[in-house]
Amino acid sequence: MASGTHGVQHDLAIATQYFRAGQTGMAEAVLKSLVARGGSTPARAFELLAYIAGNRGDLPACEGLLLQATGRPDCSPETWFYLGRSQLERGDARAAMASFERAIAQAGDFFEALHELGVAHSRLGEHEAALRRWAAAARLQPNAPELHFNMGCSLDALHRFEQALASYEQALRLDARMVAAWSNRGVTLSQLARTAEALQSYDRALALQPGDVEVLMNKAATLSGTRRYEEALACLDELKRIAPDAEYVHGMALHARMHLCDWQGLESRWQELFERVRRGEKASTPFALAATPADPGVLLACARGFMGDKHPARVAVSGFAEAKDEGRIRIGYFSADFHEHATSQLMARMFECHDRTRFELFAFAFGKQVHDGMRERLVAAFDHFIEVSDLGDAEIAALARSRGIDIAVDLKGFTQDSRVDIFAHRAAPIQVNFLGFPGTMGCDYMDYIVADGTLILDDEAVHYSEKVVRLPHSYQPNDNTKRIAPQAGDRPSQGLPAQGFVFASFNNNYKITPDMFDVWMRLLGAVDGSVLWLLEGNATARNRLDDEARRRGIDPARIVWAARAPLDVHLARHAHADLFLDTLYCNAHTTCSDALWAGLPVLTLAGASFASRVAASLLQAVGLPELITRDLPGYEALALALARSPDRLAELRGRLAANRATSPLFDTPRFTLNLEAAYDAMQARRRQGLAPEHLRIADAGTSPTMPHH
Repeated sequence: MASGTHGVQHDLAIATQYFRAGQTGMAEAVLKSLVARGGSTPARAFELLAYIAGNRGDLPACEGLLLQATGRPDCSPETWFYLGRSQLERGDARAAMASFERAIAQAGDFFEALHELGVAHSRLGEHEAALRRWAAAARLQPNAPELHFNMGCSLDALHRFEQALASYEQALRLDARMVAAWSNRGVTLSQLARTAEALQSYDRALALQPGDVEVLMNKAATLSGTRRYEEALACLDELKRIAPDAEYVHGMALHARMHLCDWQGLESRWQELFERVRRGEKASTPFALAATPADPGVLLACARGFMGDKHPARVAVSGFAEAKDEGRIRIGYFSADFHEHATSQLMARMFECHDRTRFELFAFAFGKQVHDGMRERLVAAFDHFIEVSDLGDAEIAALARSRGIDIAVDLKGFTQDSRVDIFAHRAAPIQVNFLGFPGTMGCDYMDYIVADGTLILDDEAVHYSEKVVRLPHSYQPNDNTKRIAPQAGDRPSQGLPAQGFVFASFNNNYKITPDMFDVWMRLLGAVDGSVLWLLEGNATARNRLDDEARRRGIDPARIVWAARAPLDVHLARHAHADLFLDTLYCNAHTTCSDALWAGLPVLTLAGASFASRVAASLLQAVGLPELITRDLPGYEALALALARSPDRLAELRGRLAANRATSPLFDTPRFTLNLEAAYDAMQARRRQGLAPEHLRIADAGTSPTMPHH
């Protein structure tokens, strides 16, 4: 080896020749000898050693050597750029951005650095900043397909679906074989309710890359979202054959099977899925487990894993103003369902009952804009009704912070059209999980879950990531002005026999499980002339349940199917039923309170989870606790006894009719006072500088403004 400055440059040139010739071992030996001499080793020596380490997969060594190179005065812009790439790959997007900026400061704008800066911003959820960087990159190199693809991804995240679609299509004009662009184009078309085009886009992707896991998952999600469960299941089963450990595929497939009432091997499928969740696998979304016998520990593990993977806490927000000691508490309600939807049907009256002298109400409405009578009612019920459908999650959170929201209430959870990342970006100093999803969110940034003493017992809070707020009576608000249509026709008009006992269960078909269906069929067998009145879902589920009835010796003609109907008409037809039979693992929720409001007694079995205790909560609050059973034999025995005892059933109906006018369940002003007391307690802890804690709210008492019907 040569010595002196000339020798250093000579050895560096030799090492460079070896490196370019692919003789990395020889290059590394020369470079290490050069570095070992000490002195003013050129930055280029560390750069080459870093590339060699990176090429053999030693990323920590690569990054360390690049850092050494950046400490040299002759460090090149390329070194800063590759350091940024290494930091970005390691997951440190903020550090990567600083490195890319140094590269640009030395070399001026160049496409690669601007593009990667955009990628770093997008990784942090800073999609507006990402788009600005990519726009600058496009001025330098407008025909880079990956650039337009990435722009589409950020536009999707900002819910600017038309612009995202244009970006994906530009990427495909530049590279028609880009599988990811065809796939994402399908997702965006699905968001725009252009389902046929979405499916064609997925098929183009699959023609290029048969069996692509992400494309199949996206196609299955679109099919499920449009209730094409058979096709979704075929897609998911194919995916399980190709990639049996694909993320979330087992839960998605199970949920599709349950929608189809496909019970073959259901018990073993449940247990396999639960075991995967226990092992920490990305096996299921939380919603897919809601109607299964998963225990609360499995439900929490599933939620924690899913949130950590898909919705981790974003950059911590600092600088919330101290809670005011006076003035109105600002409550932000966040939902995609501020229109004719079960959530709004429950909550509309509660919003109207809020005390505007103490609370300032904000609605943050996202999702598809539906302008109907309920929307008009809700707009009038809020102090501020803010349409945020075209804003990204970080933007919505920032908007909420700018409006000084004290308590942000998520009414969606894991249900359709949810926007969990709004809360991951911290919309408010206090964030609450309420009503939309019947269970824990499994994350640290949701501070409270609204429940009651029936749903979550004192020793069960360990299964919830949130602190538990126990309202008196029930957690569920109700509208005590809900209209019931005056004319319900007669039984034959509903397809029911004129005589005979009518068991009803208007739950979604995916909540029906074989263990409960066994009970229902035995009841039909034991009660002559009785029928089971179910809500029609999809044709496959209907045919399967007919077959299941036949297999149990029951004529499927004794299952009567109710078509979906406007709410007031649906409530009116409850008058033709004698007893509502609840489902097991996921009860009737809004459906239960609808039945009770319509005067139909509900029989339930309280399980171990939040979702399996909702009907018990509602029955406690309406004063009919004797209709809560604890096991299947007790449920079956009580159903049979009531069917054979008209007097006993008539007494229950009479008591329900009387209680409807006086019970806490339908006393909306009283419920609102209790919820407001919970908000007061949350805010009081914040004012005192105290962390969230479990809260038990005392009853405000009978409302003097309770209307009578």
